[in-house]
Amino acid sequence: MIENDLKNSENKLVENGCSVSAGQATIVGSLSGVVPAHLIDEGEQIILAIKPSLWFIVFYAARSIGLVVAILLALKYFPFAPLWLYQYISQIAAAIIFIQLVMGVLEWISRLYVLTDRRVIRIKGIFNIDIFEGPLIKIQNTYLTFALHERLVGVGTILIATAGTAGIDAAWQNINQPLEVHERIRIAIREAHRRWPNGGGP
Repeated sequence: MIENDLKNSENKLVENGCSVSAGQATIVGSLSGVVPAHLIDEGEQIILAIKPSLWFIVFYAARSIGLVVAILLALKYFPFAPLWLYQYISQIAAAIIFIQLVMGVLEWISRLYVLTDRRVIRIKGIFNIDIFEGPLIKIQNTYLTFALHERLVGVGTILIATAGTAGIDAAWQNINQPLEVHERIRIAIREAHRRWPNGGGP
C-alpha cells in the first residue's frame, strides 16, 4: 500500500511539473525565510524548509508522561498510601509532565529540515546546536519509516545515509506528508547527479 502511495506521489509531482528549483515547497509549506543565511551558499536554492509535525512534542514527552501516570495509578490503588503522599506525588508528577512538554516544545522549535538543490540539512539542539549537512551527490540511501505511533497520526520519518558511513547520518523526524517530502528529496538527488555526473559538485 505504501509503495502505491509513493508511486502516486511521484506521479503527482511529475504532473505538477515539480523540479528542483526555488519556490516549490508548497506541498508541505515553506519556512525558507527562517533558514540561517550563513548556511546557504551563493547561488544555492532552497527547495523546501520544514519543521517536524506538532505531534513531535507529544511523542517526545509521551514516555515520561506514561511512566508518571502509571506510578500515580499504582499509588492510587495501593491500600496503605496516605492521601497526603498521593497529593504530594501528584504535584511532582504535574511538574514533571509540564517540564517534559516544555522541553518537547523547545526541541520542536530548535529543529529545522532543509532541502536545497545541493544539500540536505538537519538542524537540532536546544543548548548545543547540531547541524548535519549532506551533499545530495554523496547521499547513498534514504529510508522512509512509519512507526506505529506515526502511522496512527499520518506522519513519518526520513532516514539519510551518506556514502562512506556504516549507518544513518541524520533523520527528519515526525514530518507531515512524508511520502511527498521523501519523493521531493529523491527528485533533488536525481537532479543533482544529472547536473554533476562525476560527483564533483558545484
